[in-house]
Amino acid sequence: MNLYRCRLNLYLILLVAAILLTGNLSASSHAPDSISAQTKTKKTQKVGNTSRKSGKDSVQYEAYRGMWYGLYFPLGWFVRPSLRGNKGEDDSVFFTAPDSTAEFYVYCPRYSGKPTDIELNRETEEQLSQTIEEKDGVRIRTVRIKAKDGSYIRIFEDTIAFMAGRRLVYGFKFRDASIGKKYDSVYVYFKSSFRKFVD
Repeated sequence: MNLYRCRLNLYLILLVAAILLTGNLSASSHAPDSISAQTKTKKTQKVGNTSRKSGKDSVQYEAYRGMWYGLYFPLGWFVRPSLRGNKGEDDSVFFTAPDSTAEFYVYCPRYSGKPTDIELNRETEEQLSQTIEEKDGVRIRTVRIKAKDGSYIRIFEDTIAFMAGRRLVYGFKFRDASIGKKYDSVYVYFKSSFRKFVD
């Protein structure tokens, strides 16, 4: 029961933090893009930092602003754009910890598309599990994958809203269970901070 209450309190704290941060991201969605060609390996527009406590640790975040969406990721992590949209925008982005033990992912095209950079690679990976939930025209597919050489585990959540023609995918890759546990609440915050700018 105590564990349940702790988790409930954590989710409430994350919800309040996400609401407070919405104002910062919304305000930044109208700011001009000041990204230069020299920042290809870390393509971010800093619109202010924020911090929150996660257990005993205090995690600092910085804002990432794409053309259609924005979110917060841990300060100091490397940003690697991957799939591009029709206008050259970043439809998908990887955010990697400095020691490469963890990585977050987001895929959000303006409308719909295929996240080919996150799907199972049968040559180097094996699928551990897959669940599919469908309700009211929305399908959520959650896939758990393990590297064949045992070097990492990764999970991705692929959400498709069929009527609206929208797709949103989050991913979390980690070296082992201890790293997964270390960054679990950070990943929850990463997802909860997501905001889409254009419908």
